[in-house]
Amino acid sequence: MSHSNSPLPISFCGHSGVGKTTLICALLKHWKTLGLRVGVIKHSGGFPDPDTPGKDSHRLREAGADRLVLGSRDQTVCWWAHPSNADAGSAAEPDFASRLKLLGDDLDFIIVESWNAVQLPTVEVMRSGHSTETRFRGDERLIAVAADFPSETCPMPRFDLDDIQGLSDFLLALPR
Repeated sequence: MSHSNSPLPISFCGHSGVGKTTLICALLKHWKTLGLRVGVIKHSGGFPDPDTPGKDSHRLREAGADRLVLGSRDQTVCWWAHPSNADAGSAAEPDFASRLKLLGDDLDFIIVESWNAVQLPTVEVMRSGHSTETRFRGDERLIAVAADFPSETCPMPRFDLDDIQGLSDFLLALPR
């Protein structure tokens, strides 16, 4: 069930611990049953090197490879070093567009998690006990809210965190 248009990127944002990844995982599983191809870009403040010291891939990167693609019949992993940022002590990172290109254009959707600065249609994920007011009130990017509490003040579509079918139907109906 592939679309001929470019993949539609949708951003999921919200406070830490509200269940963004849990909701996205449920949506991914549902979309896989529909035959959709979905890419994910997850923003992080930083993470430890997932490579294993002593393995060939790690040795090649340590020797100076700026980019390394590790491929097997099961998967492909790409390491892309940003040494100019680290060397300069800068907090800057490559722009969103350069990372989006890495996913290619043979997908139906691209889910972007926790990249608040990017200008994309956004679903805000909320959970009682964390916040009951949207961080994106009045922001034209906000297209829906997924929350575990009712809200009479939410002016846009609102889905329960367990309503994967409803959220999926809404997102599938968005114009490309």
